[in-house]
Amino acid sequence: MNKKHIGSSVFETIKEWEKDPAFRKAVDEHVEKTKLAKMLKDIRKQENISQLQLAEKANVTQSVIARIETGTSKTLPRLDLFNRILHSVGYETLIVARKKGRTIQVTLAA
Repeated sequence: MNKKHIGSSVFETIKEWEKDPAFRKAVDEHVEKTKLAKMLKDIRKQENISQLQLAEKANVTQSVIARIETGTSKTLPRLDLFNRILHSVGYETLIVARKKGRTIQVTLAA
């Protein structure tokens, strides 16, 4: 009888899932949403304002801010929306592309 450690089957299952492009894409998107959520929450706390205050400054609802900060939105926030929120508290949005030592940077307007 071939006994496997119960944990090994979980890891084997995850390795199989990772071969699926749809699974990989979902994981990558979740990671990106988490990064943006943390960034927005950190900025809001640095500015010492509530979600409601940030929402009012950005002309969105408090629930929009909450969905971004908690990562519960089904998709990544639109770039123009995220830019507007950041700009409302004085931040610029930069997009940086890097390839083999070459960097191109763009600053988005409000």
